[in-house]
Amino acid sequence: MKLSGEKNEVELWMENVIRNKKIKSVFQPIVSLKTGEIYGYEALSRITEDPYAVGIEDLFTYARKSKNLWRLEETCRVRALKKARELPAEKKLFLNADPNVINDKKFISGFTRKKIRKYEIESQNIIFEITEHSAIKDVKMFKQIVQHYQRQDYQIAIDDVGSGYSGLNRICALHPQFLKIDMSIVRNIHNDSVKQSLVQGMVQFGNAAGIELIAEGIENEEEMEEIIRLGVHLGQGFFLGMPLEKFQEEKQTIRKRIVSMYRKHHPHNFAPSILGEVGYICSPKETVTPEKSGEVIYEFMRKNPNITEICIVDDQNYVLGMLTRKRVMELFGGRYGYTLHARDTAGELVTKDCLAVDASTSIEVTSKLAMARPRDMLYDAVVVTRDEKYMGIVTLKDLLETAINIQISRAVDANPLTGLPGNKKIEEVISGCICERQDFTAIYIDIDNFKAYNDAYGFNNGDLMLQALADVLRDTCEKDDFVGHIGGDDFVVIRRKDQAAKLCEELIAKFHAAILELYSPEDRKRGWIVSKDRNGLKAEFPLASLSVSVLISLEQHVKSVDEFSRKIAEIKKKCKQKQGDCYMIKTI
Repeated sequence: MKLSGEKNEVELWMENVIRNKKIKSVFQPIVSLKTGEIYGYEALSRITEDPYAVGIEDLFTYARKSKNLWRLEETCRVRALKKARELPAEKKLFLNADPNVINDKKFISGFTRKKIRKYEIESQNIIFEITEHSAIKDVKMFKQIVQHYQRQDYQIAIDDVGSGYSGLNRICALHPQFLKIDMSIVRNIHNDSVKQSLVQGMVQFGNAAGIELIAEGIENEEEMEEIIRLGVHLGQGFFLGMPLEKFQEEKQTIRKRIVSMYRKHHPHNFAPSILGEVGYICSPKETVTPEKSGEVIYEFMRKNPNITEICIVDDQNYVLGMLTRKRVMELFGGRYGYTLHARDTAGELVTKDCLAVDASTSIEVTSKLAMARPRDMLYDAVVVTRDEKYMGIVTLKDLLETAINIQISRAVDANPLTGLPGNKKIEEVISGCICERQDFTAIYIDIDNFKAYNDAYGFNNGDLMLQALADVLRDTCEKDDFVGHIGGDDFVVIRRKDQAAKLCEELIAKFHAAILELYSPEDRKRGWIVSKDRNGLKAEFPLASLSVSVLISLEQHVKSVDEFSRKIAEIKKKCKQKQGDCYMIKTI
């Protein structure tokens, strides 16, 4: 901003803006790059009348120089919190906080807490966003402002990561819940391999540290797709939603594109869970409030050696962190440990970077996240939440025992000939797909003229044909497809992709190549065999072929297993009426 010749006039105008609170709040959506749903909104401030084209950043710069920072910050925060009374349920509000404000003599500690109580806003939905490049000038002040809000149990987002301050380790030592990737990195990332590598590293770092990444400044579909491919789960930018004075709903066209892209680049996340959801195996354990005395917790653990951890929850049962036996004993051990920490509260001693997962997370994914933790946290319990509230914990022992028991159960249910899952698991997978209300494709395969072949060549050769088809299915289907053996010559494939035609053609071609040697040269040459018909009389039968019936169920179009069974039966009936190899696809 150029102030020469107009400096006094512009400064007077800015002083007037601050004094008369000529500020309004607008809200830009932060969107899930997995589901397309709005996760929360960032509150941004705008000057209501701006004849000099002065941006809000310039106004804050002037406020800092003129010692009016808290005055301006207070106005912006009140405007945002007043409007937040209309915040949609369960959505987050990201509030910007200038790190310099903590040194302003007019700064009022606890101001936000009073306002959110006044406006009846849930504190767990408030996230303070602190700009990372401020750490370049004053690391101490940066830490002070972060810790100031953490002590009040607010979540923290570090803004503009990657724009200047490069110490990710030092940032993460403060245990923020979110890192916002600077828009300069997001810009044209689909054409820049260096930026892609940088974000990929940040994603790996965030996953290991339990920190969620938000990509800022997404301005087109190409940037969005690349960010999704790299594994960033939240995004923000004009392409996803402009800053508006009202809390906007998600754009359905964008939501569908996000879901489609996420499935394309992360198909394994849509594989039916073999082990089930972690919520089914978690157990509620001891919890305490942050005010609980550390001395009491220590004595409780000392007298109860089976207690390995205690979760800290607030009065609404939101998880604030965990205290493990190892940490408590380390703090209270030694020559002076008890004296130093006996007066500390649970809130002061708590470890906030514990691994917490939603109850709907699969046991497989939970296990992977648990094993990806740093070595010193590897054996800590995993906290399980429902709608972000405490539900219970699972230990590594729980995860391992569940996996073993279910694998044994699967072995019992598996078809003894092919080793593929049987009807019990098939029904579970189909029911799960319908309950999830996600797109899925069901492919039913059966062998034409199998009984005639079995009668002519004997049961042993019939078994070889069934094993050949099972091997073809394993070889042709993707690793995340579910393959089951219904019984006899009937098989099923459940997948999250709808590219069915190509798969059907590959199955048919590979099946014929696999069974060629199961026929005599004479039968192969003439293309038919002699066997008995239903009346026990000799008749000619074509060589075995496949009937493949495909039902592609789009989101929420199949409401029940009964409805699904009726629709797939209709397709199978029509498909079996065709002579020779046939595949029939129906989309609903």
